[in-house]
Amino acid sequence: MKRILTTLKGKWPEYFFEILVLIIGIYGAFELSNYGQNQARKRAEIEILKGCKTELMTDLVEINFNMNELRKSQIALKVILEVLENDGSYHDSLASHFIYTLLPMHFVHSTSSFETAKSRGLDIISNNEIRNKLIAVYDSQYDFFLKAEDEELAEVQYHMRQILPGRFESGYNFEGKENTFEGSMVPMDFESLKTDQEYIYFIKTQQNRTKSYLSYFYENLRKSVESLINDLDQEIKRLDP
Repeated sequence: MKRILTTLKGKWPEYFFEILVLIIGIYGAFELSNYGQNQARKRAEIEILKGCKTELMTDLVEINFNMNELRKSQIALKVILEVLENDGSYHDSLASHFIYTLLPMHFVHSTSSFETAKSRGLDIISNNEIRNKLIAVYDSQYDFFLKAEDEELAEVQYHMRQILPGRFESGYNFEGKENTFEGSMVPMDFESLKTDQEYIYFIKTQQNRTKSYLSYFYENLRKSVESLINDLDQEIKRLDP
């Protein structure tokens, strides 16, 4: 025992140094592993944010296109109502306005990058503010908008079945030009529409619905998407300068 203690006493600096090297090596390996994991996590976060930004930019193009079509519908409804209420004469250009009274419009969008973030765990997004804004747009505003769209499309289908038959030669006469709703819809008896209270009511109501759909649902969605795109752009630049 005395011999062992004597040996340890003489060599303790050597043993201490070896233990210290071992501890430093373990700690260094641990830190290196953490650094690698953090870098991989950061790369994954950047890719998700870039994916969300790209998809939102595509969604914004769709939103602006749909809003432009709805503005055409507003003009068409106004023109038709003025002609009917002021005992105007039928002319061929009215057929292109009649087709815009009902738009079977869908908001085509993508949420795949956000769904990837959800599957990885939303804490993959390190910035709390960005995370909350993504949730607000994708899980709240998109869902709210799509419910309103379902109601709007249900109204379109109802009026396609109940209002157009017997009043127009046919519906859905879209030309397919540049994926717009341009086309024609010819009334069977234009003069009778002037005193058709059910049809006049439909046109006035459709004016009101289109106005609220455009100025409230679409406009708010557009602003939110534009704002989020800008926020994501700034965050991506911060994470990946």
